[in-house]
Amino acid sequence: MDLDRTLFLLRSYLRLRLQKIEKYMMHISKSEDLLSRLSQQEQRFAKSCTEMMEKHLEQSVLSKLPYGYDSVTRQSLSSTEDDMGIPFDLIIIPEPQLDTFVFCKTKSDVGAFQLDDIGEEVVDLVADDLYVLRYKSIKGLVESGQIDLI
Repeated sequence: MDLDRTLFLLRSYLRLRLQKIEKYMMHISKSEDLLSRLSQQEQRFAKSCTEMMEKHLEQSVLSKLPYGYDSVTRQSLSSTEDDMGIPFDLIIIPEPQLDTFVFCKTKSDVGAFQLDDIGEEVVDLVADDLYVLRYKSIKGLVESGQIDLI
């Protein structure tokens, strides 16, 4: 029974991870740093999802638009860079909300850590303790490997 529970949790975790990759595939594909954080299989999944979405948009919508407006990532031919994030960020290229709370565990003593820009919120991060904090404030610690997300 414990094995079944473990397999259920593992499948649920992987299913949720793939759903997040699918939801943010365009955002992930824009950044080599984000793409490098995925496993080889997840990278192939993200790339295939992106290719399928672009192909679908090309066949269903973009091919019917005038020349210059037929790009998935640019608003018009006069745009020099990918600008569909402005102001269509929530519709075309969704990005994860970094201001949400996450469960995390510290690997080592970090000490007093400032959670906001003002300095009013300070927390003492002790090794092997669990915390619920805003991801935006601990992003640097996660990337440096001092904190693990749970």
